[in-house]
Amino acid sequence: MTDVVVCETSVKLKKGDITAESTDAIVNLSNATLDCSAEKLPNDDCVVTSAGNLKCRKIINLIGVRSDNIVTSVMKALKACDEANMATVSLPAMGTGAGNLKPERSIRLIMKGIEDYLSDPSVMTIICEIVIVVFEQEIYEKYQRFFQNYKKNYPHFSAFGKMIELIKGDITHQAVDCIVNLTNVTLNQSCGVSGAILSAAGDTVKEECKNIGVLRGDEVVITSGGKLESKNIMHIIGPTSVPAYEPSIDRILHECHKNGFTSVALPAIGTGMARVDVAESIKAILNSILNYLSDTLIPSLDTIFIIVIQESIYKKYLEVFQAKSTELQALQREERIVAAMLHGVTIRYPRTWTDIAKKEYQEIIIDKTSQEYKDVKDKFFATTSASKYEVTEIKRIQNITLWQSFTINKQTANRKNPGQKNISHLYHGTRSDALTNINRDGFNRVYCGVNGAAYGNGTYFAAESRYSCDDKYSRSDANGNKYIYQAAVITGRYCAGKYLYKEAPHIDGDINKGRYDSVVDNVKNPKVFVVFHDDVAYPEYLITFKKCTS
Repeated sequence: MTDVVVCETSVKLKKGDITAESTDAIVNLSNATLDCSAEKLPNDDCVVTSAGNLKCRKIINLIGVRSDNIVTSVMKALKACDEANMATVSLPAMGTGAGNLKPERSIRLIMKGIEDYLSDPSVMTIICEIVIVVFEQEIYEKYQRFFQNYKKNYPHFSAFGKMIELIKGDITHQAVDCIVNLTNVTLNQSCGVSGAILSAAGDTVKEECKNIGVLRGDEVVITSGGKLESKNIMHIIGPTSVPAYEPSIDRILHECHKNGFTSVALPAIGTGMARVDVAESIKAILNSILNYLSDTLIPSLDTIFIIVIQESIYKKYLEVFQAKSTELQALQREERIVAAMLHGVTIRYPRTWTDIAKKEYQEIIIDKTSQEYKDVKDKFFATTSASKYEVTEIKRIQNITLWQSFTINKQTANRKNPGQKNISHLYHGTRSDALTNINRDGFNRVYCGVNGAAYGNGTYFAAESRYSCDDKYSRSDANGNKYIYQAAVITGRYCAGKYLYKEAPHIDGDINKGRYDSVVDNVKNPKVFVVFHDDVAYPEYLITFKKCTS
């Protein structure tokens, strides 16, 4: 069985017979002749009946499911579960029978229905487990491939107003304007990623390539996407050495701009037959992208995806990707601070800070007898149980550069939202191996999404410490220590979050009003806040605590 997590709910893929499932409910695709003695829900095309001799408690009968309404049908089934207090449900492989849908399309629609329902801020679901049950082996294998590549919260960073994202997955599954195929001079390479692209794209694209004929070394050609979800395929002879990366990527991105593409997916260039060192490959890719974006006036591209299918290559790419993001973040922070100082911005440091002139960065262990220690500890225990945990140490984080950048962003928020409370003091649980990164570089978005991204792909903070105390967020280290930050966060104006968000939406949907400062789980009573920009949160205190043993 394969499983993923969507908005805290476990979604599992299982091969078998759905009628044998023991979940609270199973979903049956029915027709309009269903016995009307059934227990009806408000929706006439969604009817709950008893389960008879089956192992489940109830059957949710969906009437008239077609390929064009699978998403809404899934949402109706899940709503029926919540209304009937059913916490577990099994779904069939919708659309793969009479609907004649390809399995790849079917599972995407099913998952979209699950995501849309569970991520709706107005939904208070009790559903903890969804099982997608597939009878046929071929369909199961294609569903399984989707599950293996399923992950929405991939690392990304913004540069020159454009998004760069690293994805572990199959480039043939990317729904973008264009994917890049690194090919040979005759456009018929049958092995590696190029072979996989041509095979998945089908005969139409192969025929287009055949008609093009020969591809010169410095030439780029574009064909349709064929059977792929990508609209187009860009074919280019790939670089075989690091110095050749920049001119090749420059040609690719220039061609995207020329054709008005807003999104492009690049493969792990050079890591196959060219045998370029993996770390050098991703460094060259990122440097080439950044150089192009810095030199090009308003390129059409909004998002550049780097797609890696092999786990070992992805891990190495991720290390370099995160390091580059941190480096870029530091440069942008420095530029912002210099510009603000030149405009006469005044930075005031917290009254509790000590020996500011000594070091740029300090971790100060707070005296347990001080009022500062008592205030931080009391606030922590105000929203979690003192009988469950004991605080062993509190450190004040004094990072001058981070504070300067945060203060500049705070002043911007105050001008944008006059007379409003723009700062909230919130909690962020983390692991011991993330402490140095946060203390020195702040809450970097490229490390976000480790624990899920139900309300958007940003950095998460909780209004109540009990949420961050959960082992899911503040995992104990080898010594039993757990770690939570009390952070000052620019929450400003906020709206309801959605898992798809990579930045906050525009206020009232109006681009001229700018974007919300953050998104939340519940607008009327927010408990979870998500921010999407670096240096809009400052790690004020690091709280070390343990579970009580008694």
